[in-house]
Amino acid sequence: MLEDLLGERIAKMVGDEKSIAELRVRVDRPLLACGVDGKRKVVSSYGAPYVVTQKDVEDVLARATNMSFYSASDEMKRGYVPCKHYRIGVGGEGVLEGGKLMGIKNVAFLVIRVPHQIKGIADKIAADVFKDGKLRNTLIVSPTGGGKTTLLRELARIASKRFNVVVIDERYELCAMSKGVPLLDIGDVEVVSGVPKKDAYENCVRAMNPDIIVTDELFGIEDVKSILDVMRCGVSVFATLHGESVESVQRSEFAPLIEAFDVVYVLGKNPVGAIVEKKI
Repeated sequence: MLEDLLGERIAKMVGDEKSIAELRVRVDRPLLACGVDGKRKVVSSYGAPYVVTQKDVEDVLARATNMSFYSASDEMKRGYVPCKHYRIGVGGEGVLEGGKLMGIKNVAFLVIRVPHQIKGIADKIAADVFKDGKLRNTLIVSPTGGGKTTLLRELARIASKRFNVVVIDERYELCAMSKGVPLLDIGDVEVVSGVPKKDAYENCVRAMNPDIIVTDELFGIEDVKSILDVMRCGVSVFATLHGESVESVQRSEFAPLIEAFDVVYVLGKNPVGAIVEKKI
């Protein structure tokens, strides 16, 4: 519940989290709620915009880390803090030593992502992905906030009814892990969370006998190489990628993925999650 993260007073101002996709928390600026419908609104207190204080930010981080900032230091260096089924993006000043990022100080900006599970959302593409009883490598492309993680989560749940599914959840968004247990219904799967994808791919293929690996938000040429290597091993892949069209992906370092994946869907944001393009 948002109350556990924001405190009772602010959570009441925000309202029902079922309608919230993310909260943008900025010191000395109005608290902003972004809805699942794509609309943005300023959170009000007694008819006036609620202005975030530094203490508000510190309180959220304290609750998210159980008062132990050190325990979350590795994640904070990568720009986020996981807390139950929320992921909190963190903005502040980097602490460098010899050109290496050692930590984040003076945190003044938080983006709290609220995951939503929509069972049945993958029914519209299931016939393409599970064709003739077989798995097809499937890539879901969308801009940030386009619904790709929600769709990927449901594909994993459906696939787990018939196949061995391993979910690599590096940034804790797909499964919303708490003490090693998914808080969202991801199906009968194995989950590896908080581990860099490159390491997780190799370990999972060797040790967990997957029919399919499910992984969110491919980023960088190393992820491309790793995914292609997983496919070479005979393991199917469901994955997501930031992008606006098949053409935009083909013009980038991710171009090899377009040919490697059997099915590519592009989602839009008007409305969120709408299929605007597909390649089969």
